[in-house]
Amino acid sequence: GSVVAELLLQKGFRVRGVGRSATKAAQLIEHFKTKYGADSFEFAEVADFSVSAAFDTALQDVAGVVHVATETNLAVLDETETALIAASAAVLGLMKASAAAGTVRSFVLTSSVVSMLGGAIQYGTDGEFSTEDWQDHLIPLAKSLPPGDVKRVVSYGATKVHAEREAFKFWNETKPGYAFNVVLPALILGPVANPTKGIVYSTHTWLNDLFIGNRESTIMQFLNPAVTMVDTRDSASIHVAALLSTELNGERLLASAHAFTANQILAVWRTAFPDRIITADFNFPVHPKIVFTDIDKSTKLLKEFANKDWYSFEESVIANAETAL
Repeated sequence: GSVVAELLLQKGFRVRGVGRSATKAAQLIEHFKTKYGADSFEFAEVADFSVSAAFDTALQDVAGVVHVATETNLAVLDETETALIAASAAVLGLMKASAAAGTVRSFVLTSSVVSMLGGAIQYGTDGEFSTEDWQDHLIPLAKSLPPGDVKRVVSYGATKVHAEREAFKFWNETKPGYAFNVVLPALILGPVANPTKGIVYSTHTWLNDLFIGNRESTIMQFLNPAVTMVDTRDSASIHVAALLSTELNGERLLASAHAFTANQILAVWRTAFPDRIITADFNFPVHPKIVFTDIDKSTKLLKEFANKDWYSFEESVIANAETAL
């Protein structure tokens, strides 16, 4: 979310961030105000995302909304039903409030590539996927699994599928006065805006845990097997391009740049940081080969918006690790 906010600030927009704790965001708020001007960024504290009325103040005079918040609390993900309810309530609460605000013209929701891949990715199984694919089976599967790492990963995917389905249902049935598009990022790696010690930036922080030698890092749940990744900055560009587009509406947009493996990350780090001890390679089977048949649409959107291609895999994992030095 911080990278999306910074990109909008760089383009001259005023940004209002929303979160549960202004205290935790204090350093980021100060960073944005110092770098882009005191009036460029403000923060609205919302304790419960599922209550539409909670966004009334936050949405005053707002023309565009990017909903990037997601549930990564492992305890919640062990309770699948609770996680599903929370995910859809948070999305629908903001969508309903945005419709009622009367000023919102564009709404972008962050989903995940797992909502189209889901449990279909396994060692020894290659596949082709497109944004027409949905992995609805993740919902009953997540409910059936015992608590633990596998359930949490599947529950995460289930929440993405469920929230996205509910969002499209609301948008199609109520026809609010704004364009609605969804971004499906692959594993997001790379730099964040003004990284603050003690704050967990999900996959960014978890990858740095591996960089400093923690082979049990949460990131391993997403690297065994690994599929594809995207840089934080490219993901932000796809979000903002969708937000500002006058043509896109009702689209699912991939944000995916490169196939990779865990050992390729380690190899890049060994070259980039020769004086550091990087953990030994993992003994994983051959990774599946995954093809996204409609990625060209997103690549074209990125090039038109950012005037560049995707950041390289090497650039992303190096930039990610540099924040841990």
